[in-house]
Amino acid sequence: MAAKGNGNGRKLQGTIFKKCDRAAHRPATNARCAAGTCQHTCDTFSVDRCPHAWTLRYSAGGKQAEQSFRDDMDAHKRVRYGTGLKKAQDAQLELTRGKRAEGQTYIAPKGGSANFGDACLTFIAHMAVSDRSRQAYLSNYRTHVARKFAHKTIAQVAVAHDDVADLLAVTMRKRSIDARRKTRMLIAGTLDVAVKTGKIARHLITDIELYDSGTAKNHSDFVFPSHARVSVVAGGAAGSTGRELKGAGICVWLMRGCGLRIEEALGTEKSDFRVTPDGRVIVRVARQASRDGRTSLPLKHRKEGEFRDVPCPMWLWDMIKNLPDGPLMPGNGDRTYQLYGTVYERFTSAAGAAGIPAGFTPHSLRHAFASALLGRNVPIGDVSEWLGHKDVNTTYATYRHMLPDAPMAAVTVLETEYAEWSNAAEM
Repeated sequence: MAAKGNGNGRKLQGTIFKKCDRAAHRPATNARCAAGTCQHTCDTFSVDRCPHAWTLRYSAGGKQAEQSFRDDMDAHKRVRYGTGLKKAQDAQLELTRGKRAEGQTYIAPKGGSANFGDACLTFIAHMAVSDRSRQAYLSNYRTHVARKFAHKTIAQVAVAHDDVADLLAVTMRKRSIDARRKTRMLIAGTLDVAVKTGKIARHLITDIELYDSGTAKNHSDFVFPSHARVSVVAGGAAGSTGRELKGAGICVWLMRGCGLRIEEALGTEKSDFRVTPDGRVIVRVARQASRDGRTSLPLKHRKEGEFRDVPCPMWLWDMIKNLPDGPLMPGNGDRTYQLYGTVYERFTSAAGAAGIPAGFTPHSLRHAFASALLGRNVPIGDVSEWLGHKDVNTTYATYRHMLPDAPMAAVTVLETEYAEWSNAAEM
């Protein structure tokens, strides 16, 4: 039983059939049929419910290619007749759309037919991020990506430009720009890997723009306590029972003074600092500590060996310059660095003892670093680079509510410029 269509249609979209179909039995022209070794074993009326797979035969790169699709089984191991044919027809449809769009197939044998959900989970598992970030990506996948695309094949998602755009712009319209960026990155990143590994030739999820309406912004961690209270978070305080409450240590000042993430601060070593010939101090941020403190890892969203140089204020260098060589937050026993969980617990406990409002987290110190610079007109491009953002738009989306009033700044500049210009002596 073969799919119907004219010659041109069959050439473009391929042909669906079962090799067992005796309607294709041609003993006079097929050597295998004449020899009794052919695959034509089922009568035409029984082909729909026979155990053999459906075949999609098509042309790829000037060569004949095939894919097979078997009927699924239900939970009771009963055959769901027709599901194999439906899968073959879906693949045929995507093949046709792909060829019409670009003049080539998007499906590679045994590649594009792989499950997209499984491929996306593998992509997340291989991301060079911390465990905490990986869990955030997994949550995004389950909440947004899986519901719409987990059951589809890689080839189907590769050409589903409109469906992805609808998810990002309509279904997720009330979600934050960060959540929508993560969703777009998971889908496009999974397909990029599929292209690199030869599963598909290319994909169409490449030019979907996201409009940032400011929806669902969460600024609860924009808490900027006084210097005295932050000092308690770093150095500790007397507990309510009289027992000393330990602080989070110098990583607090690294986050506040250089905008480091907490894992980056925990992985910082004395050798990362250098004094330039003109007396400035630069910290090279190249690694971050693992959550268990036993090793260091590449920076978030960065490859091995990538780094960024961040200016270090002199008040922070005064704290560091006389410390011993090695990690600034050395671990205990066989751990190179302090355990993340221990430091975080100390941070939270000391912040509570200092009376700092709820919402204050290690990331609040990073926000304070960025806000201090942007509020004093340091260019946002430089601040974005020092924060380690891959896209300056991320910096703008996070901190635009704290940027100076642009119209007011413009008026001040223009008034000053006019006074200088109008009073200048004639040349």
